[in-house]
Amino acid sequence: MTPTRRSLEGMPEVHVRPLRRREYDALIEHGLIGEDERIQLLDGELIELSPQGAPHAGLVEALNERLMPALVGRARVRVQLPIVTDEYSEPEPDLAVIPADEPRDRHPERALLVIEVADSTVRLDLIRKARIYAAAGVPTYWVIDVEREVVHVHTGPTADGYTTVVPHGPDDPLDACGVELTLAGLRH
Repeated sequence: MTPTRRSLEGMPEVHVRPLRRREYDALIEHGLIGEDERIQLLDGELIELSPQGAPHAGLVEALNERLMPALVGRARVRVQLPIVTDEYSEPEPDLAVIPADEPRDRHPERALLVIEVADSTVRLDLIRKARIYAAAGVPTYWVIDVEREVVHVHTGPTADGYTTVVPHGPDDPLDACGVELTLAGLRH
C-alpha cells in the first residue's frame, strides 16, 4: 500500500515554549546542568558551545591581564561568567566590563563592554548575541574573529541591534573603557 500525503494546511502549529532564565538558574542550582557543561541560555534555548582552543583561551587571558588592573576601582572585569540580558537569555561572554557598583550576590544586569572571542562561533556572536546585547543596552560589544584577525566593534545599541559595526584590523587601536590596546598587542 502506498502511503498517502495529507495536507498540512489547517493543522495547528507546534509551539515551543522557551526556557526562562529563572528556570535555567534552577536547573543549574539543582545540578541538572553540570558545571562542566559549556551551555548558555540564549533566547530561551540552551546553546551548546565548542571547547576553547589555545588561541581563544590565550586572547581571553591577555584581555583579562590588560583590563583588570587598568580598571580597578572604576569597573569590574568578569571572565566567562553570566550576565543578565532579559528573561530568556543569560549569556556568558568571554569578558564583560561591568560597573563597579553592580551587586556581587547576583548576576549583573548592566555591562559597559562585552567581548566575545570567536573561532567556531563567529556567526552566533555576530548575529544572535549582537542582537541580545544590543537589546539589553550594552553600549559597546566586540567580536574578535580569531581566524580573520578582525575585531568587530559594535556601538549604538537599539532594541533591534547595533547601529554601527566597524571592523578593526590587528594593528588598529581599540578603546576598552579607556584602556587602549590592539589585537596584535594582545598576541604578544
